[in-house]
Amino acid sequence: MTERFAAGSGEEVRIETEDAVATLVVDRPAQRNALSIPVCEQINDLISDLEANPDIRVLVVTGSGPKSFIAGADINELVTYTPAQGYRHIEVGHKLFTRIENLGIPTIASVNGYCLGGGLEIAMACDIRLASNNARFGLPEINIAMVPGWGGTERLQRLIGQSRAAAMMITGEMISIDEAISCGLVYRQFETVAALRTGTDELARKLAGFAPVSMRATKQMLLTSAGLSPDQILQRDAALLAYLVSTADAKEGLTAFLEKRTASYKGE
Repeated sequence: MTERFAAGSGEEVRIETEDAVATLVVDRPAQRNALSIPVCEQINDLISDLEANPDIRVLVVTGSGPKSFIAGADINELVTYTPAQGYRHIEVGHKLFTRIENLGIPTIASVNGYCLGGGLEIAMACDIRLASNNARFGLPEINIAMVPGWGGTERLQRLIGQSRAAAMMITGEMISIDEAISCGLVYRQFETVAALRTGTDELARKLAGFAPVSMRATKQMLLTSAGLSPDQILQRDAALLAYLVSTADAKEGLTAFLEKRTASYKGE
C-alpha cells in the first residue's frame, strides 16, 4: 500500500491526480469506507470537476487502507430513515452510479478488501474491476432486511448471469477473489494490496495513452448495444466510424502506426 492511500487523511472523499489519471479515494476508516448520502453528494461534485477537465483521461475508484474498498452504505444513516429519506437515498445513489457508468473516460475499480453492498454496486458501475487477494464481494442486504437499491440487482445479473446473481443476493453470502475471477466479475487479481496499487497505476497509465475520441466511442458502443437489432447495431457502428475517421486523433493513430512511432493524442 502506498502512503497516499493510508487511511485517516481527514477528508472523507478526495480526488488525487497524477498526469491524466484521477483517483477517487473514499477515506472513512471508522465506517470501513461506507457510503453515506453526504459522501455520495461529494463524489458527485468531484465528478463534475473531472468532467470539466479535458486533461483527465482515466478515473480510478478505491478505498483507503488495506482492508476495505467500500463496505456498503452507512447503516448508521439507514437506521434513522423515514420513507421519504429512504426514497432519496435510492435516488442519489442510482443517479451517481449511472453517471459513473456513463462517463466518457474509462473507469477502474481498484478493490482493496471488502467490496460489499453499495461498494460492489459502485465497483460494478466502473468499466474494469481489479482486486487484491484479500478482496471479498457481496450484496449482503438480505441479512439486515434491506435490498440492493443502487442498481446492483441489474448490473450483477448483466455481469455474471441471472443464476449466480440470484444466489449471491438471496443468500447474502460473500464470494472470494477466486470466485469473482472465475465468474467474470473481476478482470485481474493481485497478491497484495501494494501489488494492486501498482497494477492499477500501470493499467490506468496505459488507458490514458489511448485516443480520447475512440475511448468515448468504445464506451458508447458498450453502453448502447442492449436491445438493438443487428441492423441498428450496423447503423450505429457505421455512424461512429464515419465520425472517427474525421478526427485528428484517428489520423494521428493511423499515421503513427504506419510510421512505427508512438501516437500523441489531443482528444480532437
